[in-house]
Parts: sequence; C-alpha cells; structure tokens
Amino acid sequence: MLISSLKIKNYRGLDINIDTIEKVSIIIGQNDSGKTNICSAILKVLDYNKRCIPFVLTDSTNSNKEDIVIEIKLTADDLTNEQLALIGNYIHIDESGKYILVKLISKFNEDTLEYEDTLLYGNSEMDFEEIRINTQTQLDKVLAIVYINPLYDIESSKKEFFKFKESDNKEKGVFFSDNIVNEISNLNKSIQNEEIVNQIQTEINEKGDFTELFEDLKFKVSPNIKEENIYKSLNVVAFDGDDNEYDNIGDGKNKIFSMILKSKIYNDSKQKIFIIEEPENHLYVLLQKFYISALLKMNPSQLIITTHSPYTIDLEKTNQIIKVAYNPIKKERKIYYFDEINNEDFKNFGYLINVEVAEMLYYNNVLLIEGDSEKYFYSLLMSKDIGFCNEINKKRFGIYAVDGIAFKTIKELLEKLGINVFIKTDNDIFKVPRREEYRYAGLERCIQFLNDDAKENLKKLLNVEELEFRFTNIEKKLDVVENNIEDICNLLRENRIIFSHHNDGFEKDFIEYIKLNSDNTVTDEAIDFLKQAKLKNLHYFINEYNIDIKVNENNRNSVLVGFLYD
Repeated sequence: MLISSLKIKNYRGLDINIDTIEKVSIIIGQNDSGKTNICSAILKVLDYNKRCIPFVLTDSTNSNKEDIVIEIKLTADDLTNEQLALIGNYIHIDESGKYILVKLISKFNEDTLEYEDTLLYGNSEMDFEEIRINTQTQLDKVLAIVYINPLYDIESSKKEFFKFKESDNKEKGVFFSDNIVNEISNLNKSIQNEEIVNQIQTEINEKGDFTELFEDLKFKVSPNIKEENIYKSLNVVAFDGDDNEYDNIGDGKNKIFSMILKSKIYNDSKQKIFIIEEPENHLYVLLQKFYISALLKMNPSQLIITTHSPYTIDLEKTNQIIKVAYNPIKKERKIYYFDEINNEDFKNFGYLINVEVAEMLYYNNVLLIEGDSEKYFYSLLMSKDIGFCNEINKKRFGIYAVDGIAFKTIKELLEKLGINVFIKTDNDIFKVPRREEYRYAGLERCIQFLNDDAKENLKKLLNVEELEFRFTNIEKKLDVVENNIEDICNLLRENRIIFSHHNDGFEKDFIEYIKLNSDNTVTDEAIDFLKQAKLKNLHYFINEYNIDIKVNENNRNSVLVGFLYD
C-alpha cells in the first residue's frame, strides 16, 4: 500500500495536486515552499494521533475560514487476506488497480468559531462513507505512518518503544515469568519494612492540630512496584566492543537509532509508509547516503523524503523527484515532476555530475559554465561583492562549472523541474581531426541548445539554409559569422545562452570586464599570461595587481555578469 496521489486545498498556503507519487519519492524545494506542510497534511489524514487534533483557524490559508480539504488516494493491490478482510468495504477498482480514497473535509463553524473535521472513505464517483474522527478506523489497523521529524529525541523514542512493547506483549499474552512476579512481591515487602519507609510513614501521620479531623484514619507508605512498571524502568545503554558502557555515541548515530526504534513501534502486520523530513540533519555526507540506502533495505511500503541536501539524492536510483516551487510575488505554488531517468547521455556521464546536478535542483535559475577559471571568478565575486551576492540570492541563482559535453543533458534535466538554465560558453574554433578544415565549435555547441523556432530565426539572420560553420583557412574566417557576431550574440542571449563575440575565451572576457587597459598590446599580453596556466595565473593576476572585480556601472552589462541584470 502506498500513497499514489494527494490533493490539498486551503491548508497553510497549500493549494496543490500531486498526481503521481512513486514508491520512493523525494520532495525538494527552497525554505517555506511547503514541504513540511505536505507531510503534515498526510499525517493529519492517515495518522490517528494527528487526526484527533482538530484544525484551528490558522491552519487555513491566511486564516480565511474557508473549507480545508485533503484527499489521498492509496493503492491496495498488495494487501494480505487479513488486511483485505478489514478494509475490503472501502476498496474500489479503476484502470490502475485497487485503491482506497480517503478525504478529510474541515468546515469553519461561525457559532463555535472552530473548525469541524469530517473523515470520509469512498469513491469520488460514488457516495463517501463518513468515518468517526476520534476512533481508530479499520484503515488505521492496516496502515502505519512512520514519521521521522528533522530533529530527534532519543529518550522519547525509547519510551515510545517500550510502551509499544508492553502493549503488544499484553495483547499477545506474553508476560514476565513467575520468578519475576515473585521477586517483585518480595521486593515490595522488603521496601515496606525498610527503616527509611517507616520514618517517612511516621512523618506523614504527624498531623498536628488536624489529628482530630482524621479521627482514627492513618496513612501507610506502600511501594508500587508492579509488573507493568518494569517497562517504564527499562533503558537502552550503548556498550563498546570491550563491553564498556559508552556514554555518548554522537548525534548522527543517535538520530539513526531513534529512527530504528520508531520503526519498531508498529505491528509487523501493518503496511508501513515512512515519511522522513530532512534526513541530512546531524549526518555528515557519507552517513546521509548510507542512511537512505539503509532505509530502502528496510523495505517500507513507501518512502517519502523531504530534503535540502544534494547528497541524499542519487539520481541514478531515485524513482521520483518532486519539486515544490513557490512564487512569492504571485503567492502560488507549483509542482514539478522529475520521474525515472531514461536519458542515455545522463547515464553515460551522470557519475561525474550527480551531486552537482542534485544541488542545482534547488534553484530557480542556474548558470552553467565550463572551466575552473570561471568557477573561481564567480566564487570570488560572490565573496567580494555583497551587491552581486544579494542579487544572486534574490533571484535564486546557482552557478556551476561542468564539462561542456554535459550542458545539453543537464539543461534538459533541470528544465523538467521548471528551472531556468543559462549557459556561458566560449566562441571556440577547433581544427577538424584528420582534415584541413576548421569549425566554429562554440557556435555549433550553442545551436544544439536552441529550439526549432530559434534555429529558424538564426537561419534568417544569417540568410543561410543550413547551420553549418566550417572553413579551410584559419586566417580567413567566415564572413557570415564575423560580420554578424553581435546579432548572433544577442539572439543567443535571448535564449539564455551567453556567448563571447571573440575567440579568446574567458581570459579576454575577464580582461574586458575589468577594463585593465585600453592599450591593445598590454591587453594581449595579459590574455596570453592568463591562458598559460589559467586558474593559477588568474589567481596570481588578481592578487598581484590588486584587481577590484566588483560589479559597477561600467561592467554590469558585460558578458560575464550581464545575465543577472537583464
């Protein structure tokens, strides 16, 4: 059993439909996008302890008093005969298989000034059956929601675990041995006869002037050690390999152990849906990856994770990524799906870029650059220029250096999640192997990023039938390109491709950006120096000459930063 779809209306700013939820689903999004409230909505409907707590006015969006509606569709194809016997009346069938529809409607009562909840099981095309809110339903006996919040309370987890074991053992008729019962009886007698107890008993019977009010009534101190109290006295203590007690096993291990205990407080006969919020908290990178892998090996019916960490996302194994995007201006949220990856290019190159791609998923806009020099420049600019950094944060811009061969693949992946992708690439000219021929490699690279309309516009601009740019004499480049380079750059920029008008790469872009000197000789020398060792010389050059790389009115429209201010 798993949640296959979810509809939420008027709940804490959420008005969304998630049409498809897979067995393993990761929900991502920026802060305040609504990830936690999605989890809360699921718990409100499917967790009896949460469902017993009625909605309050502030649960409605902007306290608007309108109806709050949460509808969940659950698959029911993998139930046992015992489970089917319990909830068979609620099961319906459509083209996708067996399912149960659960709907929670809450209406605001103007007389009591409170929300009143109604729980319904049924079918959207038939009449729903109303279910009592304050009692456990048959579905509660079949389905358990194992919720792990971003923080953890190991002591609370221990108490919950032992409380469950006490209840479960009683239900199964499993009790402590007669030997323990006899020992408890003897212990109570021994305590009763202790001098300390007698002193306490004497003290509480000294009632002073109130003695006559109690007449012949006396009080006796009686130990209350019972079999059921044993569970409350139990504790879990860690020991090392030498069997020495270990005082502090660390936040990471404690968090995982807390999760393990929580997973064990539900009967094994139940279907278990795990909802894990921000598993990265308290876990270093390697442990984050291990944590998710270990969760999957527990074989939950479904695993729903919310995360801010790119390290918890393994794009080669994750069945589904759902991005919740919030537009603060329009005050609306949109759901983007990134389903199972079939892209062959990504499978070929994904091992190089997984973590970087995963980190890109959290931004509204992403700039892809090629080299380490560019990466160094933008990183340094963000650390030196608070204005540029603020603009980056305001527009949720991520800047990443990746292999140019992966540009197209990454662009396709990100755009599926509604992310605007900008590409900064050089106007390279390469020699064609084994031929006396050269090609505008950078321009050819850009063409594959254009849609059909943009390609047609480029053909019209250049008045050509085919977008092929090859020539035989390196001293004489193609006039159709060189004479129209500014118009080409503008057309590409309209399509979020940032393209240099020259063939000297990032180094000349950088020199033009800082406007080192209008003397072409010095500029050429500087470019040659930067090209020799690229990143190393760029670092030396900036520090040796105390170059101010901040954005100003003269350079804000340059090819290096203009994309941010358009």
